Amino acid sequence: MADARPTQTATYRGPITDTARWAGFTPRPDDVFVCTPPKCGTTWTQAICALLIFGRADHGRQPGIISPWLDAGFAPIEDVLELLDAQTHRRFIKTHSPLDGIPYHPSCIYLAVFRDPRDAFFSMINHRDNMTDQDLAATLPSGPNAFADWLNGTRAAGTWDAWPLSSIIHFFNTYWRFRDVDNVHVYHYADMTNDLPGGIARLAAALNINVTPAQLAEFARAASFDNMKRNAAQFAPESPGFWKKQSDFFSRGANRQWQQALSDAELAAFDKRLAELLPDAAARQWLCRNK
Repeated sequence: MADARPTQTATYRGPITDTARWAGFTPRPDDVFVCTPPKCGTTWTQAICALLIFGRADHGRQPGIISPWLDAGFAPIEDVLELLDAQTHRRFIKTHSPLDGIPYHPSCIYLAVFRDPRDAFFSMINHRDNMTDQDLAATLPSGPNAFADWLNGTRAAGTWDAWPLSSIIHFFNTYWRFRDVDNVHVYHYADMTNDLPGGIARLAAALNINVTPAQLAEFARAASFDNMKRNAAQFAPESPGFWKKQSDFFSRGANRQWQQALSDAELAAFDKRLAELLPDAAARQWLCRNK
């Protein structure tokens, strides 16, 4: 059974993240937090939140701009808080931080989305190769041993952003244990890819937003992978100069990308390492399902 409620007990810092940036944040009762490991559906979830909150596909906003990554150091925290304070619509805010590193507010909504870690790894490699900041790209695994480095890497306590498998599982555990808390909603990327209208309907229910069948069909078209890739200038996060090519931020969006790329030995090594990091067999099965 999940604990009664989350508490903020840790601080995480890395090349991008500093959860101390939350100190000046003032919540509103209906705030929404989009909480994912990188490459697990963050941008997708932000786009769907925008559709639901504004109630139309042609709302004209850029989710990556109006839904800031608060605990990332890309902009001064004063600028981010000023942006959020000026917003009159329902706010939805991005984070890649574990639940024990961010404030918990019982009246707010936490949307946690997860993906088969092997798919997240291959999406991360594409992400790395599309970065213009080579120093930042160098913090991610590369070379012939990239998968093994990601698989076996560890992080020092309190550090973040390196994203070996151990970090993803740590992140997962901080949300998974609270999945029975009313305002913490845990979703799987595969459920969204296999049934996007159903995924949007579940997010709408979590946000207590009513959608008509016509809206649901319209929103599913707008939030499709192909539409977001075609309109990358609207949907890609961060500034235009951050990516070599904005449309390449949306690489494939598919499940089981790893199936043809990993050897039997690498797959066995993944299973062994995952069992070490996540002894709960039911949780492993949930996290690694693709349909």
